[in-house]
Amino acid sequence: MDVALLLALLSGGLVGLLLGSTGGGGSLVAIPLLVYVVGIPVQTASAMSLIVVGYSALFGAWQEHRQQRVHIPAALVFSATGMLGAWIGAQGHQLVHETVVLFLFGHLLLLISVWTFFQPQKDQGNDVPTGCAKHFSWPCAFKASGIGWGVGLLTGFFGIGGGFLIVPALMILLEFPIRLAIGTSFLIIALISIGGVVGHLKLGALDHFLTGLVLLGSVLGLVFGSRVTRLISAKHLRRGVAILIGAIGLGLILDNVRHFIF
Repeated sequence: MDVALLLALLSGGLVGLLLGSTGGGGSLVAIPLLVYVVGIPVQTASAMSLIVVGYSALFGAWQEHRQQRVHIPAALVFSATGMLGAWIGAQGHQLVHETVVLFLFGHLLLLISVWTFFQPQKDQGNDVPTGCAKHFSWPCAFKASGIGWGVGLLTGFFGIGGGFLIVPALMILLEFPIRLAIGTSFLIIALISIGGVVGHLKLGALDHFLTGLVLLGSVLGLVFGSRVTRLISAKHLRRGVAILIGAIGLGLILDNVRHFIF
């Protein structure tokens, strides 16, 4: 197999591994991997990332739905505004130079890394629905639509799934248990990604074979990643992902800041 194709498959595998184990971490590393490892331009990588993360998340949602860990009403309300926000974010992405996009993305990763590392540990063993998970009222729908709008903008602009925001939002603001939050986030990511992909369609045709390889690796990684949560404690897994995201973010900042200096 050609080296570039093997790198695409392995990159997709890492995206799926993190997506399956955390419900969103994979979307954060997709752009850096596609740009720096596979060698794809930033705007093309953003569209490809949304396709790969979206399809992988849909597969994950199907798996979790079989275990009754997807809150469909919440996912639909969350995604309704999220898809519009993703489309608008994708339009804004095309107005900004790729160096600026990567530089800003690096800072976003650093912020997420610090927040994830020091995030208070919630009780992972309590899967009993409470709050909006038990009774999805109109106030719950209003909160979900507002969060969806903000997540959608980030999704479209940076080409990310947004699960790193969706999962804690569902847990903290809507009181979802961790497993229900991750399962629901898969469906939300898949639906919101549609808006971002539509917004990026003007970029022209993608390399379908390369996209398919990344997607294949992502699906395989997701299947394995969903089992990682049973082998590694949530605290160690969360902090490990935080360190990885922070290192990538710092690398993006250092690599792109030189374009502003020189």
